[in-house]
Amino acid sequence: MKIRNRLLSTSGIALCCLAMLAAGCANRPQAQNDRQQVQQQAAPSQETRPLSETEERVEVADKAAEKIVSEVPGVQSANVLVTRRNAYVAAVLKGGQTQVSQDVESQIAEKVRATDANIRNVYVSVNPDFVSRVNRYVDDVQAGRPISGFVQEFSEIVQRVFPNAR
Repeated sequence: MKIRNRLLSTSGIALCCLAMLAAGCANRPQAQNDRQQVQQQAAPSQETRPLSETEERVEVADKAAEKIVSEVPGVQSANVLVTRRNAYVAAVLKGGQTQVSQDVESQIAEKVRATDANIRNVYVSVNPDFVSRVNRYVDDVQAGRPISGFVQEFSEIVQRVFPNAR
């Protein structure tokens, strides 16, 4: 009788442990699914984030562009794009000049920072390809056209035109 009671109690304990183990495994996939959903919700911002030189938002800085054209001698036209604390200036110089002097570049940077105190770095280019792409983007924004894909394109051209930009 003792052996039978012992066997029954051991079997009962084993059966309870097995039931608890089965219940724990049944809930575990749900916990894993919840964790995957949280990770999937958090990850897209990192997956879709452009290269580190630019941010996911590119804004047109019309006031800075107007200030450059009206106050910096030698600049015929300019467009300015801002990403967080960086400004990228696409400028066309008067007289068809293809090189921007250090003096003109410094004046342009000063005018940009005067319109936005958060700007740390100002990058200036007279590269025709860069100027063309920035002008096209500004025209599309002003016309209300969709600009999907531009951020990645802009990131790539920034890396090419300003390889040391950080």
